[in-house]
Amino acid sequence: MSSCNRRVFLGRVGSGMLASAVGVSVGQELGLHGLIFAGEVGRLDFGDLEPLVSMMQETPGDALMPKLKTELDRGTELRTLITAAALANARTFGGEDYTGYHCFFAMVPALAMSERLSGCRAALPVLKVLHRNARRTQAHGGRRNEVLRPVVPDGSFDGNARSHLLAAGRDGQFDGAEATLASVSSRGPEAAFAALQPLVRDNIDVHQVVLAYRSWDMMQLTGPDNGQVLLRQVLRQCINRDESRRRQGRKAPAIRTLLPELMDAHGLNGKIEATKKLSPTEFEELAQFIFAADRDEAARAVAAQLASGVPAVDMGEALSLAAVRLLLHDPGRSRGSEGKPKGSVHGASVGLHAADTANAWRGIAAATDSPNANASLVTAAWHAAGQSSGMDRSQPHHASARDFASSVPPEKLLGALGETLRDGDQKQSCALAERYGELGRDPEALIAVLIEPALEHDGALHHEKYFHTATLEYARSRPESRWDHLVALTRVMASGYGFEAEGLAAAKSALAI
Repeated sequence: MSSCNRRVFLGRVGSGMLASAVGVSVGQELGLHGLIFAGEVGRLDFGDLEPLVSMMQETPGDALMPKLKTELDRGTELRTLITAAALANARTFGGEDYTGYHCFFAMVPALAMSERLSGCRAALPVLKVLHRNARRTQAHGGRRNEVLRPVVPDGSFDGNARSHLLAAGRDGQFDGAEATLASVSSRGPEAAFAALQPLVRDNIDVHQVVLAYRSWDMMQLTGPDNGQVLLRQVLRQCINRDESRRRQGRKAPAIRTLLPELMDAHGLNGKIEATKKLSPTEFEELAQFIFAADRDEAARAVAAQLASGVPAVDMGEALSLAAVRLLLHDPGRSRGSEGKPKGSVHGASVGLHAADTANAWRGIAAATDSPNANASLVTAAWHAAGQSSGMDRSQPHHASARDFASSVPPEKLLGALGETLRDGDQKQSCALAERYGELGRDPEALIAVLIEPALEHDGALHHEKYFHTATLEYARSRPESRWDHLVALTRVMASGYGFEAEGLAAAKSALAI
């Protein structure tokens, strides 16, 4: 099967809703079962997939592209390339390298982006990300400097995995924590993922939250028996982050003390029956409150709402809307840096980070048990709030460009948007996208315009990830507020326009595009 005639993906890859059976079947097909619990010294081995995984680690980016094209021509599917790249990434970096884990973040989103493209171009987002991954892997030393090695499970461990991992993490005990996680992993990836969550939310950081969810999401492709490898990188990043905090003399986040109090006070350590449906007005008020409130206030409000019977899915949606409003109201970077000029929002901005993190918290809440879900949503509120004080909360950043957008004939809105994107004009681009939505136009046509800059430009490592976040949140949000996600996506694409993605030319050359 050539890359131009690949099979249509089964289900929606990367949304967290891909049937788990797909992951299992991939694992069985590739012979991955039972390989990660081995106690022998040496290297992790991924069975039949090992040659492809090793190739990902050993080959420079430019040289890798024609090799991947050959694999596609042989019938290898894009999801298999992503699976191999994810395992290569985890084995190489172990969640400890900034650019390395950003490459990992982009993999499932790139695969989801490929669903929106046809012919040879369908492989482009995947190869572009794998080129980035290969470049960073080579810079790290490839197979010579792998972080993850086989780990022996702690055979004596029979206690509370959550408290044990939390204590080991706070003490910086990598070996003990990994041995405990290996032991818990024998009960299945769900148990291991649940046991990790107190550590994930213990030292609030956007990257460890997103890595936790993306690792879970990736498991739908790699198969559950590779869950330990993916979750070990989360564990190591959490411990690293907390060690870094201590070295810098920074205090532990206040949510460490506040969260247990709220969980106990509102009975959130058990399952709460979802009996209260928020009205449109109540939903809007909650999202706006989280957007404007300080952190403790937001956490207390969400805990009370969950205790009153508000469904976790509604709470997650309100959190996502509050986060995306940070992106819509953000004045942009106060000072420029390489690849991120003054006024830009496409790389590590408050709003982009908040939106990606809210998406990850929602995914975590949906993938774990009720106490963890409740705790994740309360923590998510604390994480998203307290960041809007320097913004104009009364109107979004693009409000001054609304008259311009109103002057553009409806049939010319997308054409005009193409021009303002190329100019990097965030305000006019957002106003055009907003107007397009107000007129009830086709969202897929807008997304088709926005996917091009997501492909062609780098976005300071964030384009694929945020494109996926925004389109997913749009798809699962209520009609009255969903368009905010596409307007915010438009802003990020305008902000990042002109910073061409390194490796794009090599990927296009290999695919003869």
